[in-house]
Amino acid sequence: MNATMKTMKYAVAGLALSWSVGALALVLGPSDAQHTVTGTPNPTLDASDVASIFGTSDLTLLYKSNYGGSEEGSFLSSYTTQFTGDPNNALITWDGPDYILCPECYLVVKDGNQPQYLFDLGSWDGQEVLDLRDFYPNQGAISHVAIFGKPVSVTEPGTLGLMGLGILGLMTVRRKVQKNA
Repeated sequence: MNATMKTMKYAVAGLALSWSVGALALVLGPSDAQHTVTGTPNPTLDASDVASIFGTSDLTLLYKSNYGGSEEGSFLSSYTTQFTGDPNNALITWDGPDYILCPECYLVVKDGNQPQYLFDLGSWDGQEVLDLRDFYPNQGAISHVAIFGKPVSVTEPGTLGLMGLGILGLMTVRRKVQKNA
């Protein structure tokens, strides 16, 4: 194989790899927000505030990460947030095993004195990375990120498999009892 062919092969492999990695992230910036909340003081939005803004009800805090370390919400052990820059960027990654899957999920990105950005995460699968970029450049920093929603319980495939085996076992026992009777 000549050098040109090898170079082309590596270039194609590199493009495929970069495409596949990019496909696993939902990239969001301030211009992608569906709503922006401003005001002084700039209070932290809670579940009812977010529900009111998006015209829905019954939202709960699923995950919140504060710059500096503390996390909260029912999925706090399933996600990790890495803040970078001032921080102007954040990566929210799924660590498993549980993940957020909801028909209505909303993300809030907040700085203490700057606008809060709100995103509808309806297309997010709960496992892809949320890549938050270019928030508050030269004018502030992300103080926290929060995900609110109406979670749907997801039955794990292993649970379904065990249930299926149990039903199959009961059917087998029933047939044996009927044969012997």
